[in-house]
Amino acid sequence: MNRTPEAYARGILAAVLEPWLDGLEKVNVAVHTNKKLRAQLYDPNLDIAAKLAALDGVLPSSAPKELRNFLGVLLDNNDIGLLDDVEEALARIYRGEGAGPQRAIVTTALPLSEEEKERVRARLSEQFGSLEFVFQVDPDILGGIIVRVGDTLIDDSVRGRLEALRQNLGVSASA
Repeated sequence: MNRTPEAYARGILAAVLEPWLDGLEKVNVAVHTNKKLRAQLYDPNLDIAAKLAALDGVLPSSAPKELRNFLGVLLDNNDIGLLDDVEEALARIYRGEGAGPQRAIVTTALPLSEEEKERVRARLSEQFGSLEFVFQVDPDILGGIIVRVGDTLIDDSVRGRLEALRQNLGVSASA
């Protein structure tokens, strides 16, 4: 190790931020892939304590207690939907790259093969530039793909197409 003040500072930053990033990533993936958890977090009839109890099941044991408090603040402010952006911004700060690679969250109904992942990486990198990829599975989308890169959402899922068709036809989701 190069023993400079900057090297020591980077070591401190890594020791503090890595557990936060790990915890945020685990919670974020769980929120995107667990329909029941997502419903609990957005349920206006549940209090914050109940929502935090639901998150306790996905928070790593190594997560700092302040992370749980932070999630409580997001829930209390109805800002849990900002979790992706908070995690991405924190990762960017940690890497020291204000304009570094963005994260692409790719959701499919079934796991992709390595060849399919490579095609998705190539196509999205061509469109958005340097990206960091997270692949996740959510059977509730029925088929197709959902991609989120920063503020951009590309929903080419069967569920998304059905919802768009319902809106165009003026049919309620419960009908």
